[in-house]
Amino acid sequence: MNYEIAAKELKELLGLEGSPVAVKLAKTSGDIPAGISKMPEKTRHCQFVQNARLKGDTGYATPEEHACKGGAGVMGLEALPETVANGSMYHKLGNYRTPEAALETVRAIPREGEKYYASVYAPLEKANFEPDSIVIIATPIQALRLSQAYLHDKGGRMSCDYSGIQSLCADAVVAVKERGVPNMTLGCNGSRKNSGIKDDEVIFGIPAKNLPVIIEALKTFKTKWV
Repeated sequence: MNYEIAAKELKELLGLEGSPVAVKLAKTSGDIPAGISKMPEKTRHCQFVQNARLKGDTGYATPEEHACKGGAGVMGLEALPETVANGSMYHKLGNYRTPEAALETVRAIPREGEKYYASVYAPLEKANFEPDSIVIIATPIQALRLSQAYLHDKGGRMSCDYSGIQSLCADAVVAVKERGVPNMTLGCNGSRKNSGIKDDEVIFGIPAKNLPVIIEALKTFKTKWV
């Protein structure tokens, strides 16, 4: 698929601010796409996504470039920190009333079972690789159109899976990669505080295989819904 054209169409049809972001988990150093360099600065996965979306940044991040070890952990780049894995960090932060509730939630979070070398990021129009997930930061009406476009061909219902923690990593990348279906998430305290996800924005992850039918449906909507 021509991702440059797809990105242009998505931005025009939906009126997106910034670009859809292509995210890939690379198994080894040899899986890093040609011409993509290591990120020059250490930051969080959600910020890498935002920088690709709003600044056009392209690059890959090994565990050393990931400041949020919870995000790196669920994506299989390194071991999940014990305080995250056992839920104690989220209980201490006040997300859950009891340690048991925190642990129950953490156990349900989508998590890569395999080890990966790096996460790769690019604005969709610059992607020279097939993404594991195309992450779109959207307004609710834009997310509605994406949902309707996904269901346009075969019908059904959307099933959005989230818990308000680890949203751009576990919900928008890992869940999409592992399940092969779109997932919408509402963001988390960390992504909204640290990467500037706005109050009126949600996060939509899409498998690359679904992009053609979504774009065609959006074109149909444009002609029929005036």
